[in-house]
Amino acid sequence: MQRTLIIHTGERLIKRENWLVLQSEGIEKRVPIDDLFCVVIDNPQMVMSTALVTAITGAGGHVLFCDEKHLPTAILCPQSGYYRPYRILELQLLIDEDFREALWAEVVRAKLLNQAKALMIAKCQDRKRLYRLRQLAQQVEAGDKGNCEGIGAKMFFRLMYGADFIRMRDDGINAALNYGYTIIRSTLAKLLAAHGFNTVLGIHHINSANYFNLVDDMMEPWRPLADMWTDLHHEELLDGTLTKKQRTELIGLLNRVVLFGGRRMKVRAAMDRYVASLVAAVEKKDVHCLRFPELLPLAMEKEDE
Repeated sequence: MQRTLIIHTGERLIKRENWLVLQSEGIEKRVPIDDLFCVVIDNPQMVMSTALVTAITGAGGHVLFCDEKHLPTAILCPQSGYYRPYRILELQLLIDEDFREALWAEVVRAKLLNQAKALMIAKCQDRKRLYRLRQLAQQVEAGDKGNCEGIGAKMFFRLMYGADFIRMRDDGINAALNYGYTIIRSTLAKLLAAHGFNTVLGIHHINSANYFNLVDDMMEPWRPLADMWTDLHHEELLDGTLTKKQRTELIGLLNRVVLFGGRRMKVRAAMDRYVASLVAAVEKKDVHCLRFPELLPLAMEKEDE
């Protein structure tokens, strides 16, 4: 079974045969490279061999690098994938404006429904605004011309974290959200690339300096996973610094369970099927091929495989 490996301490990471070897003060620890889904380097002093990086990405894993504040700052994704990249790129370039707007509407609708579900799980008592959030999901137009996403986000954050909450303020709640969103973003970046998509070509985000426009589009329905964890732990988030345990738990969101296609499965498996459904939608030019996760209370279980 694939795993996420978090490197907090140690001096060197090297490849020996088909093992990742962590060297620390004369002691070595080993992990099979083929078991790795993601390696998080949460130690800026770590030295990592090129041979190991090549082996991890060659086996389909990705590497996430963190800075001195333990914030993820860079991602290294494999170039090999499931599909011929030229074919998917060709299909991406052929997507017209109408289809792009229809895809974005589906994504926004799914995000709003998952935000409403996250608030229900958090036992939100404001039934009127919960109803309004679900109502917004039904009102999303092609391209979200009415900005239902923006209206819903403002409503959601205030209901989840209080009327005084300000997104991007330098505090513990925002630190947790940023960290959790980055974990989700990095995983989808790898999976979209693995399925052959060029992540620069978004369906809504069009920032010319952003290599991950498509990732930032497709991650929207998954953001409430990080929101739910942050709500559960908000009393522990006293300042802008996350503890090692908190960072580890946020990375562990990939092992939480969601419903996808009526089946319970781990987030990382559901994300892969989510991206595969985007492939089907683009190939068939049918937005109804796109499938979305449905949130459950945060738990880690064996996926139904």
